[in-house]
Amino acid sequence: MAEAKNHEKLNSDFKRTCKIIFGEEVGELEEFEPYLSEVLFPFKTVASSVSGKKIIISSPYYIDGAKYVSQEEIGSLKFEPLNINEIKDIDSLLEAAGERAVYCGNKIFGKNINVSEVDNCTDCMNVFHSQDITNTKYAAYCSVGRNSDSIYGVSWFNKCSHLIRCVQCYVIGGFRSFESHCSSGISDSYYTLNCSNVTNCMFSFNLRSKNCCIGNLQLSKGRYEELKKKLVSEMAERLRRDKRLFSLPDIFLKSGALEEKEAILEEEEVPEFVKKEFAEVTKIVLGKEHELSGPTAKWLGEKIVKIERVAGAADSPAYKVEMPILGKLPASKMAPLKEAVESAGMQVITIGPEEMPSLDEVAERIAKKAVCTMEVDEGHNQNNPKSVSRFDSVDTYSSAWATRAKHSAFNSLVTESEYVFGGYMRVLYSGFLINCHSVTNVKNCFETDSSYKSSGCFFCHNCENVMEGLFCFNGKGQRYAVCNQQVQPEEFRRVKKLLLDYINDELKRNGRLDIDVFSIGARKKN
Repeated sequence: MAEAKNHEKLNSDFKRTCKIIFGEEVGELEEFEPYLSEVLFPFKTVASSVSGKKIIISSPYYIDGAKYVSQEEIGSLKFEPLNINEIKDIDSLLEAAGERAVYCGNKIFGKNINVSEVDNCTDCMNVFHSQDITNTKYAAYCSVGRNSDSIYGVSWFNKCSHLIRCVQCYVIGGFRSFESHCSSGISDSYYTLNCSNVTNCMFSFNLRSKNCCIGNLQLSKGRYEELKKKLVSEMAERLRRDKRLFSLPDIFLKSGALEEKEAILEEEEVPEFVKKEFAEVTKIVLGKEHELSGPTAKWLGEKIVKIERVAGAADSPAYKVEMPILGKLPASKMAPLKEAVESAGMQVITIGPEEMPSLDEVAERIAKKAVCTMEVDEGHNQNNPKSVSRFDSVDTYSSAWATRAKHSAFNSLVTESEYVFGGYMRVLYSGFLINCHSVTNVKNCFETDSSYKSSGCFFCHNCENVMEGLFCFNGKGQRYAVCNQQVQPEEFRRVKKLLLDYINDELKRNGRLDIDVFSIGARKKN
């Protein structure tokens, strides 16, 4: 009954949002599930090992064969007490950890009202089929964002309202828009990319502080409103009929821009400042400095949102990011940020004084003119090579999105954090981490996932207020814990030394580890 009530409220809000954006309703929310789901970052759906119920878990990297539970089932888990004296070497430690590792999905934190099919959902209301979202109300098919309302099919967002099918609206946010991407402070716009502080724009690229543009063509307010009414009406008609509309990359697909094979450029050498900072992090977290070798760089980058350096328009090097929708942008239409913004005045279509072009005609014209970039540079940034989107960040490297981040590398989304190396999706308010994923307010951790307000954790999952934990799963309020069991400090230090010796030896010998927090639960007993 509660889920049905949630769907009813969401459906009503979806219809209101469509009326705001398109001027009319286009159908029921559930009819658009396949279309809106295309915007989600990858996640995993598994069955509970306890009840068989459906579980949503935010990361795609969990291993088949592990045990899973829904958050409300954690209390039913029972394990034999750990005999800490039986932990004599790394093999016995890993065996004990594998027997007790159970991954948790459908996680909600704080105060949530009417949420369903969610994971890592905090302080939300009326949310459906979404992951990694905070302080958001009326949302469906959304992932990784916060502080928003009335959003449907939206990923990587902050401070947004009334959006449909948008990726990466950030900093100032986005409002009343459709298919608007990599934008800040955008409102009342449709099919835009890399626009900042613009309003009332359609099929526009790389604009700054503009109003009333179609295909980057500046129009009078009256002429813009006349054309917008026709084009938006066509959008609504197709959405009502087909339950989908072409994406922004589809504009270029129709023009044949994707026919040629993309040229992937050779990776650049990891900068010296990154190597130095990695050595500092390993010294603090692992007790020994380690070199950032080629195998280590590859290991740190295995689970991040992928970044490729490609030969773009006129063979200028450009970055492609493996994001929903935008990952399909053709390399031949891409350019570095500086070139894209500087050439915005040349990316202008023509529309005759009396002409009323169709939706397809406008799309076809801008496909021939537009240059695309997935780079974003806002605020005060310094020394952020290969960090594609950066805002007030210093000394970051190979990060898809760095916001107020410092001294970090090989990240998907690192926000207000420092000395973070390796991590899938969001890392927030954290520091001195190696391969940690979807964490908030954690520090001095290694291979830790979906955890909050914790420190000194190694191979931990879904922990809160755990201080000094080894292989803790679904632990709360613990200190000096091994496999969820609190032990004497001296025993903890003994077992931690076994683990650190193993980690440091593997990194020195191979430059990487072959186990991670996602695979511990699928280890087979010897």
